[in-house]
Amino acid sequence: YYDKVDLDITNKEWAKNLSFTECNLWFFPYCDNKHYIMICVNIKAERFEVLDSLCHKDFKEYYKPMAERVVQYAINYMNTQFADKTVKWERFTWFNLEKVTQPDDKSCGMYIIRWMRHWEGKYNSALTKDWKRIDLINEERECLMLDIILDEDNLERDRIMKESTKYCNMKNKRKI
Repeated sequence: YYDKVDLDITNKEWAKNLSFTECNLWFFPYCDNKHYIMICVNIKAERFEVLDSLCHKDFKEYYKPMAERVVQYAINYMNTQFADKTVKWERFTWFNLEKVTQPDDKSCGMYIIRWMRHWEGKYNSALTKDWKRIDLINEERECLMLDIILDEDNLERDRIMKESTKYCNMKNKRKI
């Protein structure tokens, strides 16, 4: 998909003076056959990190060729869009996180979101804390959904709130 995506951020105000070496971690979520993995370019550690919540043991056979394509696209993009080209890509090594496994077959997207929030280039307690319990993953899902719905920039917020109030009132009347 990456060759069809326009990632031209150079016209964005926040990116005008951006040096990609100032950003230690670049995240690339990737979906393959309805399963999301995270590819992280870790500038500081000089690593390409693949975070897979299903811990596929066939990483070298299955994910590495695809991850290499994504990383190559990222390198080409960074080298053409930014003046700072001091990164020595040839020194980078591959890292595959194998310590985290999701407890079901549909939580990979939640793991991606969690990794983007808490990944610092190493395994840390924010990634392990009861994260195998499906009830906590579902709680995180609900919180994320509420954050999106209740955000002040959500143009549909008022309509959704009105409809949810109507729904709750209707549900309460049925109980009486």
